[in-house]
Amino acid sequence: MMDSNQKDIEQKLRDLPSFKLNESSKEKIHTQLMKTVTQYENSERRANRMRKILAGIAGAVAFSLLLFFTFIFIDGNHFLNNENSKPGDVQNPPVKENPQKQNTNEFNAKKAKEIMIQYKQSFASLVNEADENNGQITSFNTKEEIQKHFSSIMTDEFAASLVDSYFNEIDGKVFIIAIEGPAWLSVEEDFSVQKMEIDHFTITQEQNNILLGHVLLTYHFQLIDGNWLISKVEKKNLDEKVTLQETAQTIIEGIDAKDLAKLSDYVHSEKGLLFSPYVFINENSAVFQKNEIGELLNDNNEYLWGYYAGSGMPIELTTSEYLAEFLAVEKFIKDGLVLVDDLKERGSMKNNIKDVFPQSKTVEYYLEGSPENGGMDWESIIFVFEQDLNGDWKLVAIVNDGWTI
Repeated sequence: MMDSNQKDIEQKLRDLPSFKLNESSKEKIHTQLMKTVTQYENSERRANRMRKILAGIAGAVAFSLLLFFTFIFIDGNHFLNNENSKPGDVQNPPVKENPQKQNTNEFNAKKAKEIMIQYKQSFASLVNEADENNGQITSFNTKEEIQKHFSSIMTDEFAASLVDSYFNEIDGKVFIIAIEGPAWLSVEEDFSVQKMEIDHFTITQEQNNILLGHVLLTYHFQLIDGNWLISKVEKKNLDEKVTLQETAQTIIEGIDAKDLAKLSDYVHSEKGLLFSPYVFINENSAVFQKNEIGELLNDNNEYLWGYYAGSGMPIELTTSEYLAEFLAVEKFIKDGLVLVDDLKERGSMKNNIKDVFPQSKTVEYYLEGSPENGGMDWESIIFVFEQDLNGDWKLVAIVNDGWTI
């Protein structure tokens, strides 16, 4: 479409006095006019661009002036605030407080790592020094000297227990005992720090590996004379089967040693401990509370423990007599097959342990019968566990099983 300028020119051409031009002249005049129009339009576009550029420059200048006056205003306020100062006065910068010095006795994860690394290195240095043939430690002559070697990172009591567990002293020479070493903290893995008292902290770490199994390690630290020292290391097995088997082993060894006080440590505090001479538990079974267990061997009273299979006669015995007849456990410790939560009915008598203790788990020490007796002299002792309110497995029953008529 023709714009207004071009229309005006065209109109003016038509208004000129008429005179005759040849076609070539007309074409030249028209071409020249079109060039003029194009040059005019180009000039307009350049002018518009220049106006835009000038507007942008003006905006930038205005913004710069705004910043300048803003700083002048701020500086003026600063001057007014200090108008009472005298000429020549030096304005001192604000005084910064001295950074608080770090408490060297503070216990934290970094401190724990440092101590645990020293703990491992101090023990490993002796292992590396030990003679390959006999395990002799040549740099020390007595266990007491080794204990002093550990004194910078652990308490005297813990150092003494560690030395007794891993070193022997013979004729003025010290030898390392070839057993599994202590449980080390994995310093590159996560662990938690807990404050027990102002001078007592613990760190705990769960580990699950081939060497230790699934365990929870707890290291205790005590502040003594300004130094944090390892005071105790605890290892709790988190694999239920392993935990139950280890607990049962401790219990059966306590029974064999006639140490019922040790046995009482594992008894369920609410349900007490039931004794059953046979795998079918009846309502007449003897039950003793946790606080009674430790003194049972000093009790000369006869108790009804049940009834003999076959004859039906009452089993009326003192605690010492019952242990001698039904809980002679030495042979089970030596030769028993240990079965964890794997109850089987081997004889004619019904096994109702799971009926009486439906939430229980068991550890059974089983002795196979001898060939000369046709295998009928088999017998077993079953330790029955239930969880207490804290979720710990506690002993609720000791049950005998064996061939009956």
